[in-house]
Parts: sequence; C-alpha cells; structure tokens
Amino acid sequence: METEVVGPDGLPQAATELDLDAVAVAVPAHRPAPTRRTIATFPDSLDGGLNLYCSLLASCDGLLLIRDAARQYLVLNPATWQWSDLPRLAVQQGGRAVTQESGFYFHQPSGEYRLLCHVSYEYGEFDAQAPHYCVLSTGAKEPRRLMSVQATPMEMEMEETIAYHQWLPPKSRCFMNLMTPAELHGRLHWLQHVEAGLTGQMVAFDTAAETFRRMPPPPVTCKMHSHLLVADGSLMVAELGHRFMDLWFLEGYGGGAAEGTWEHRHRVDMRWPITGPLLVAGGDGGDVVLGHNQGVVAYNLRSRTVRQVVDVDESGDEPLLLPSRYVFRESLVRHGFFEERKHPGLPSFRCGP
Repeated sequence: METEVVGPDGLPQAATELDLDAVAVAVPAHRPAPTRRTIATFPDSLDGGLNLYCSLLASCDGLLLIRDAARQYLVLNPATWQWSDLPRLAVQQGGRAVTQESGFYFHQPSGEYRLLCHVSYEYGEFDAQAPHYCVLSTGAKEPRRLMSVQATPMEMEMEETIAYHQWLPPKSRCFMNLMTPAELHGRLHWLQHVEAGLTGQMVAFDTAAETFRRMPPPPVTCKMHSHLLVADGSLMVAELGHRFMDLWFLEGYGGGAAEGTWEHRHRVDMRWPITGPLLVAGGDGGDVVLGHNQGVVAYNLRSRTVRQVVDVDESGDEPLLLPSRYVFRESLVRHGFFEERKHPGLPSFRCGP
C-alpha cells in the first residue's frame, strides 16, 4: 500500500506503507490461538524503496526506538501514543558523522532509557576523527560522551545498510546484530562486537559502570548462524542448523567476575528449513522464539515442547510475513520524559489498524 509523505527535500513523495503487527507468544493452552494485531502503520520507504522514511531500531519495555530520514531518534509508546525525541548528535563543520547504534536499554540507577552509539567524524578520504561512544538519554538536553571508553575504529563497510548481504566477507558482516544485545544483570551482551578486536570473544557492556569487557565465547560451529538471548534468567546462545536449533547455556554466570561455563542442553528439531531467521529471542515463561518468513514458533525450555505461534498461509492470501528482530511488551506506563521532551510524532505514522 502506498501513501504520500513529505520527503527530506520538502517535496511530496510516494511512500510504501508497512503494518507493524504484534502477536502474543505466551498464551495459556486453554485460551484461543492468538491473532496478529496491528499496533502501528507507517511509511517505510521512498522512491520505490531506494530511501527510508523511517527505521524501527529497537523495542524496550513497550517503547519503540525509531530513526527518521533526517537521522533523528524518536521514542514512541504505541499503547499511550506518546512521542519524545533523543538529543541530537552535534554536526561537525565540514565533516560527516558516521554513527552505529549499539543498544537501547533501561538504565536502572537513573530511570532513563538510553541509546548507546559508536560515533566518528570523517573530513575526507584520509582525514578522520578518532571514534568515541556517546549516550543519548530520554529527558536529556545533550548527548553525553563516554570519557572512560576508548572506542575501536569501525570500518565504513560494516554499516547496517550493507550488512545483510550474505556475499560480503565475514569481516564486513559481523556487526549486524548490535541493536539486539542480550541484556542480563545490568549488562548488554553481544556475540560479535567491534570492541572484541580480533580476539573472537564476546563483549559485555556494564550499563552502570559504562565500561566494556570481553568474555569467552560459546563453542559454536558458526557465529554467523548463532544468536545470543536471555530466557528463564539465563544467558544462552541459539545455534541454528538446517532443520534444528542447538541451545547453549552460560552456567554459573552472575554478571560479576565469574565468567561461567558454556553447556549444551537442548537440540530442537524444526518443521521447516532455517534459512536466515529474522527473530531469535527469549520470551516469557521460558520460551525461545524463532521468527521466519514461514512462521513464528516458540520452544519452551521447561516443557521441551515446540508450538506454532504464527503459521503462513501457503495459498498466498495473507499479507507477506516479515518478522522484525524485536520482542514487544506492551506497557501503559506514562513516563515523565514524554512530558519533558514532547514531540509531535512522524507525519503519516498512525496507531492501530
């Protein structure tokens, strides 16, 4: 479906609309099967898909993080239809900012929601400023630079816009999941991260101390086919095979100095081949959720059973299913920052069906 919006140049342009649907995963067996519910509809791309009108970057505690065409970050609660914006990164005269978003999370000590960004500025082919990390917080007036962290340079070809192309060498594709870290014990965890350097280790970011540290990785065969997640209070990794999923647990990990030990506990057989799933996440009640264009399934760690959450109609009568990478947990909490930094919201972005 198409709509008309005002493009970055101020002129009207045709845009392709997307429906953002949610479906309940944790549903008691005695209740009817859940149905997809549209929580928002918005223009996704302009110029026949050549440019993005806005991008969904993250979901946290019922809040959606959106980046618009002008690279402004907006926070939306679709349940209360409240909008706010995050502080904008400074524009260096004559330079070009290269930003890699690296996690949207709740900061317990301050009660803020924060976006961690890897930032560098380029002034020409051979002239660049040393990279650094910034935190953009809800309610704050300015971005805050992390002085305690020395950022590792990130090559241009690692940007998310080309990271999906499977023909690129692993070096160019390894940072495609930075916005889906596994959060546990006040830390964000990534299986692959620029701060690991060439060590091949995992990386954890302590959201209170605002420091990075490296951790031993799981003994998986292929990291590109593996995803970190948290379920049932444990940090684990799902390694995906052709028709199966292996689950490794980090036993004894409490977020402190003890690293824990990786243990293989589950192998889950799948009904369809797993080729590039879009969603691998931990759900409520011990669920591990796997989303694919052929459907969404949940494996329960406690009962060791697989259930179909969404099944695609092979006849083609249903709209195309394209699972996002994010789990949405609806919330009616009316945060104070929505009043402190009100935003009118994006035009043509509407709530519900």
